[in-house]
Parts: sequence; structure tokens; C-alpha cells
Amino acid sequence: MRALLAAIQCHKGDVGQNLAAHLGLLAVARAEGCELVLFPEMSLTGSADPAAHPERLIALDHPAVAALAQATGETGVGACFGMAERSPDGAPHIAQVFAAAGQVAGVQRKRHLGEGEEAFTPATGAVVFDHAGTRFGVAICAEAGFDGPFDAAAAGGARLVLFPAAPGLHGRRTDEASWQRGFAWWEGSALGDARRHARRRGLWIALAGQAGSTVDEDFPGLAALVGPDGVVTARRPDWRPGVLLADIPC
Repeated sequence: MRALLAAIQCHKGDVGQNLAAHLGLLAVARAEGCELVLFPEMSLTGSADPAAHPERLIALDHPAVAALAQATGETGVGACFGMAERSPDGAPHIAQVFAAAGQVAGVQRKRHLGEGEEAFTPATGAVVFDHAGTRFGVAICAEAGFDGPFDAAAAGGARLVLFPAAPGLHGRRTDEASWQRGFAWWEGSALGDARRHARRRGLWIALAGQAGSTVDEDFPGLAALVGPDGVVTARRPDWRPGVLLADIPC
């Protein structure tokens, strides 16, 4: 499967601008012969805090979700995208949605919350998806610090785990050196976890993280593909927004 891993800037609370970026990248992916695009955690809504900005959460029936799902049918490219979700029962979740062939195929909600995400509700259960002849699971950002999401994906027959992320950095990035320090931290953490789980369970792991500055928080980017032997087979070089085309042989 050929995938486009999108380490992109995701604007907080600006669903319209984020949707336009998603649609543009689906078109790029189609032109590049891709079958899947992986977007970062909370990519469609931007990162949100339900306690401070409950209005930034959206439901699965939001028009932007429908538009993005429709675009997967028009382009023939599946999309795994993130959102700060208000579920039908009113609970706030961090959700990663998979859409293909014009419709939402399923949702993996975050089970292990990270620092600063206490206002969200942790989910239970694992979802395994099938697309373009590949079975895959999803582990969202801080979940990489736990074995369970990767074990559950492998137990469900997945050979690939998608690893969307949005690790906000402490303090603003003001120059090249401060960006490099933030990136170095995330590079070691994310790739260290991905390599460990890849070797432990014989998985391919594809990573795409939020990149760049938002109104009140900065993100260290990074897109990469890790093989079952723990070797990083492809990656972007730094924290700057961009995409990575990756051929995943599973």
C-alpha cells in the first residue's frame, strides 16, 4: 500500500481551513498513486481542550466529516483523520476517523490520554480496519507509551499500525534552536516507541504528527515509517510541515 503521511499544521477551532488542507492533500495523494492518507491527531478540529473551549468539539455528523468522507469516494484514497469529538452521549473524545469509498468506515477513540488531556473521556476497545488489501489498527499519540493498543491491533490480524500524534511542546518555539530541542525530544520519544512496538509485534508503524505553530501552542511535526525489524525506512528530516510518501509492503 502506498501512503501519504501528512505532518501538517492544524489550526485550532478552524475546521474550514483544516478541511481545505485535507481535501488538497487527498488530491495530491491521488496524483501520487496513494491509497491512504494519514493525518495527525485532531487534524480536522485542531487540538482542543474541552474544559477551556468546548465549542471546538464536533460530532461525527458534522458537515466537514461528511465532506471529507465524500472526497475519499471521489479520489479513491482512504483518509485516517483526527478530531476532537463530542459523542452522541455528550462525552468528549479524541477520535481518529477512517473514511473510504465515500463513507466513514469506523472510529478509533483514544484509550490512554496524555498530559493536559484530562478533560477528555478515555475510551475502551480496539478497532481494526481493512483497506486496499491491508489490515491496520490505530494508536493515538500518548498511546505509544502502552503495549495494549499495539497488542490489540496485532491480535486482530493487523500488520500495520497508524500512529497519528499531536504532542504540544512546553513553551513557545522562538528560534531554530528551540524548535530543534522540541523536535529532538519528540523524535527520540516517538521513534523510540515505534521501533520498540514494531520489533515486539512484527508490525509496520506509520507516524504523522501535527507540525508548526498555532495560536497558543507549537508542535514538532515528524512523519516516518518504521519496519517490523525496528528500522526507520523513511522519514521527514525535521519539524517543518510537509508530507512523506511511503510504500508499505504489507
